[in-house]
Amino acid sequence: METTMNGCSQTRGARMNHGKSLWSGLLIGLIVTRVALPVCAQGDGATAGGPPTRAEFSKLQTDVKEQRDLIIQMLQTEQQRYNMLLRLLASQGGNTAAAATAALPPEGDMPLPATSESSPRRQRVEVERRTANVEGKVSVSGGDVGDIYVYIENAKGPPARGKTIEIRQEGKQFSPRVAVVQTGTNVVFPNYDSIFHNVFSMSARNSFDLGSYRAGDKPRAVTLTAPGVVEIFCNMHQKMSADILVVPNGLYTKVKADGSFRLEGVPVGSRKIVAWSPHAKAAQQRIDLTSSGAQIAFALTRQEAAAHSNKLGQAYGSYRE
Repeated sequence: METTMNGCSQTRGARMNHGKSLWSGLLIGLIVTRVALPVCAQGDGATAGGPPTRAEFSKLQTDVKEQRDLIIQMLQTEQQRYNMLLRLLASQGGNTAAAATAALPPEGDMPLPATSESSPRRQRVEVERRTANVEGKVSVSGGDVGDIYVYIENAKGPPARGKTIEIRQEGKQFSPRVAVVQTGTNVVFPNYDSIFHNVFSMSARNSFDLGSYRAGDKPRAVTLTAPGVVEIFCNMHQKMSADILVVPNGLYTKVKADGSFRLEGVPVGSRKIVAWSPHAKAAQQRIDLTSSGAQIAFALTRQEAAAHSNKLGQAYGSYRE
């Protein structure tokens, strides 16, 4: 039985390779024939050895463009048929078909040939075809968890450049106490109190210590370069705290008061979606997003904040202002 299966797989693989070779040959012949014909026709009507007129040259350019667009359309159609054939073979079993299917990119991620004459509308349609919307709702138990955000964790995005936010130190509190920023964002901590504060964080990959300063001193800042949650404290005042969620891309949104959310323009494919709040354990789901979009639901439970130490890992002592 194993020999028979391997033989069938090899036969299918040989047929697919033969089909691809035949198709490639047809395309090359089409390109040569379609482009050469206008040149030959031009030679028949022009003076032997003479250069083509402006009108003849313009017509030749138009003909070449039309043939190129036609070939692109044919390539796209043939790619779809080839993908369908591989998936059909994979559903019937066979090592060759399975290996070929695994090598294919996810549906919707196949890059399409681009032309310099592509219209903005066509480009927009292609982008929309490769992205989708994710909608859903977040439920909460155990009490209020504050602001909730939903974001895509495993989609690449450029780091923020020249982006700065401000978290004030005022009235022995941070303001705002919750923020969401993209990697590469610069965070400034001005002190508006007449007393000293010492802002620090021991969070992995984003730890920092800004030292002691007070109102009138130059504000100090830090650039957050790695995704994750950054817990921020003051080394002198135990009750001062803030949380910054650093996300890897611009695909995030704040959950509405009724628990609903909507993420637009998410690339199709396998996506990891996270719901986060500073007072709850993050919840996550992995979905295979298609162009038709997805509906998902999250459940969060409030958790009390754990006691924290100062920047030396010791318990807070008395501090005289």
